[in-house]
Amino acid sequence: MFCSRALRAKTLRPSLARFSQACNHLEYRCPSRHFHQLPRSRAEMAIGEADERRYPLKRPKNHKVPVPRWTLKMPEGVTHTYTLYLGVQTHGQDLDAASTAEQSIQRWLDEPENRPTAIDTFRVTNGFDIVNSKVWVAYWTDSDCFNNKLQTLDLKQVWNDLGDSKRSTGIWAEHFVTAVERLETNYSSLLHKPGVSQVPGSEFPEHTLTAYWGAGRDRLPASANDLFLAPDVTPLPKEQPKGVGERLTGRSYDNMCHIRELWRVLPRAKC
Repeated sequence: MFCSRALRAKTLRPSLARFSQACNHLEYRCPSRHFHQLPRSRAEMAIGEADERRYPLKRPKNHKVPVPRWTLKMPEGVTHTYTLYLGVQTHGQDLDAASTAEQSIQRWLDEPENRPTAIDTFRVTNGFDIVNSKVWVAYWTDSDCFNNKLQTLDLKQVWNDLGDSKRSTGIWAEHFVTAVERLETNYSSLLHKPGVSQVPGSEFPEHTLTAYWGAGRDRLPASANDLFLAPDVTPLPKEQPKGVGERLTGRSYDNMCHIRELWRVLPRAKC
């Protein structure tokens, strides 16, 4: 569908707020050669190879990794990542309205005050979504910057500014906070830096917690002492969406998994 390879993020308590004239369902899924690599032993300690684990690794005995894999080690002092997804979609032919909304969001992201640490921008080319939809993924590592920035986000105003054209345009946002011990990454190459790997000062150690059933969970440092159980009761919306034109909001349950992976890198002109 869009851009980048092999990035997963397990998240706790993500929240979502969507204002949409066209989109009325909620759905959850998650080049530079200048990388500093850590010794493998230190890398594995950082992503789940704890000295003492309450729950053992799922890695089979004598497991051999078929191909090299790398993971992300955040800089010292970074305890959480703060992620914001933004999107613009249109069900009609008024591409000018969608473009106007996109420009408004881009200007907001580019404002120097509380600007994200990293921003990825994607364009849907095919798949299970509306072709030509645009998506931004913004990352912060400072909670104050993140929360202060969110306070200035007014998607309802962006939508209303479209006038009559808003009838065919949908705008949505989804944001969540991830503790570093609940974040795992698995890179097949170090030639591209997607998502949180753009955080300045990050390191990229090679690791062996890959290519077996349960490896993704093993790469979560918190998996040493947490089974990430789903809640006994998952609350459902009290009211079903009625159709186009509604503003929908929702909050996820504990231990929901957010995955971002297998996105292709496209030429900048196509993004």
